Amino acid sequence: MKSYMANMTKTVVVDSDAIFALYNPNDPLNSQATKTLRELAQRNYQLIYPTSVIFEILSLFQRVLPTPTITAKITEMISNDKMLIAVVDEAVLKESAKLFKPAGSKKNTLIDCSVVVISKKIKADGVFSYDKFYTKQGLTQAEDLIKHNSS
Repeated sequence: MKSYMANMTKTVVVDSDAIFALYNPNDPLNSQATKTLRELAQRNYQLIYPTSVIFEILSLFQRVLPTPTITAKITEMISNDKMLIAVVDEAVLKESAKLFKPAGSKKNTLIDCSVVVISKKIKADGVFSYDKFYTKQGLTQAEDLIKHNSS
């Protein structure tokens, strides 16, 4: 993992549903996600992007968006070290596979499990997602972090 593990910064792991909501103005969560992102930035949270999420969201954008503008922007950010990346290595993959329940909800994927494993591994403060799977795994959603730290 990168330097965010070594220092005592506040971190949030980002899931693909939040990224999709941010970059898709037609998503019903767009304004909510944009507000959350702004609040996280104002509170100096570092956003961490697992490689599994990057692969998922870029594949999704490439398939569903009419132009490659957003896909190009994200790949440029990756190439220019503008995103903190958490690599899903063999150990993370194995832990994710242990957590994954293929017969469970079709919404809770191996990628979601990798977000849980990375979040716990780096001791992230929360997950930027709208999926309740993460709270069931003992993680705090980004919006809850904001609510609890706004007093």
